[in-house]
Amino acid sequence: MPVADGTSVALFPGQGTQAKGMGADLFDRFPEHTALAGEVLGYDIARLCLEDPDHRLDDTRYTQPALYVVNALSYWDRVARGEPEADVLLGHSLGEYNALLAAGAFDFETGLKIVAQRAELMAAQRGGAMLAVVGMSAERLADLLAEQDLTTLDVANRNTPTQNVLSGPAEDIDRAREALTGHGVRVAALRVSAAFHSRYMRAARDEFAAFLRGFRFGPLTRTVIANVTARPYRDGEVARTLSDQIAGSVRWSDSVRSVLRGLPGARFREIGGTGVLTRMVRQIEGAPTAPEARPRRVFTVAYAGGDENAYRALAGHTGDLEVVPLERPGRGRRVAEPLLTDVDAVVADLVDQLRGRLDEPYAVYGHSLGARLAFLVCRALRAEGLPLPRRLVVSGECGPSIPSRERDTWRLTGDAFWAHLDRLGGVPQQLRQFEDLMAHYERVLRADFTLLGRYAHREEPPLDVPITVVTGDREPFTDAEIGAWQRESTEPLARHRLPGDHFFIRGHWAELAHLIEGAPHA
Repeated sequence: MPVADGTSVALFPGQGTQAKGMGADLFDRFPEHTALAGEVLGYDIARLCLEDPDHRLDDTRYTQPALYVVNALSYWDRVARGEPEADVLLGHSLGEYNALLAAGAFDFETGLKIVAQRAELMAAQRGGAMLAVVGMSAERLADLLAEQDLTTLDVANRNTPTQNVLSGPAEDIDRAREALTGHGVRVAALRVSAAFHSRYMRAARDEFAAFLRGFRFGPLTRTVIANVTARPYRDGEVARTLSDQIAGSVRWSDSVRSVLRGLPGARFREIGGTGVLTRMVRQIEGAPTAPEARPRRVFTVAYAGGDENAYRALAGHTGDLEVVPLERPGRGRRVAEPLLTDVDAVVADLVDQLRGRLDEPYAVYGHSLGARLAFLVCRALRAEGLPLPRRLVVSGECGPSIPSRERDTWRLTGDAFWAHLDRLGGVPQQLRQFEDLMAHYERVLRADFTLLGRYAHREEPPLDVPITVVTGDREPFTDAEIGAWQRESTEPLARHRLPGDHFFIRGHWAELAHLIEGAPHA
């Protein structure tokens, strides 16, 4: 069954897509931001974009700020007209600043000041040139350059599997043009005055890095794919990644592949621009790739108070995917064992249940408390060098670096404890008729909520595991709380919202099964 809210991916274009007349109708719609841009830059941004009276629009010092402003206004205009904010954001070179703006790394004014400085530093470099090469892979291009003794050139842009851009000294770019043309390869010189995104921009990179030390960047509420790594940005590394981008290759093809691999069926939409990024995505989508093995089984970790039957209904919707519940002590078939309230002991117990069962591709799923425990299980598996899951699916919980909203529930007493559980919606009303069951269930619940109260997040490198997070549309999580899951994965975060409150999963087993299987969604 398709999931209705498939991941939305916004694409922001960069230098080379500027054109006289860009931003028409946007400047009047956003007069305050237009005026602010003029104050920061010292010139009329609307006049530059719409009329270009002094022919400066192709000058890097003016091009980059102009594109940043138009991209920002274009994105806000779409949102104002009812389009949802994107879940994943990609920007091509300069466009990456708009992606970070949309994700909350900085405000409009701060971003514009940073872009203006970047433009000045890049424009100050001289003696370089860039050459687009069409119809040859980056690997074959590198081999040919080596054969021609042109190792002074770098592949600056890896745009598609067969479209790349060379960058380096102008005289060596001329030699490369002759050599490539002689091999029947299509080439085109770019209108730039420096060797952007190459080793020859290291001085500009270092100056920019020093400039960025004067700024603080906010936590990202959306996933942003970095050009230089083709991986999601990590909080605390924004300044370094941005400065590295100036002298590093724009790995656009790898970035798009990262999204396609982790978020099958994602919907791409280009913000402003001329459609060049959209065409690139189509070429990348059409290139052959090795099929990814789908999970054969899913190991499930129950929520607070749950046992091996917590997700029994899920098995009716998973087809050939085997559902394997992991049971914690003190409940279900392990009811005679003592309850555990130490997080590390619970995780060790869960990992012990997995040993010897990781011989086929698998997924791990957990809801609420089960989400945090499932995440810790993946960390423990990595620490032991055991095979990691194809994906981790979590629901009903914020990112583990953020304290749980239920961290103090175990402290509630008497009627206050049960009243709180009623608000969460997880306790069957018929249970109230049986005092002995109530007493047993309360012990189990208190043990589990104690785990949430004692959970202390440890900073570790992100997992090389795609994470899918699912929430109910009536749950109180903020974008930042859900976005915090991105910190734990090197792959783009998949987000989905389904109708319902904290226990929305009970009405959406089919959709949940679909996400665990990793099938493309609508």
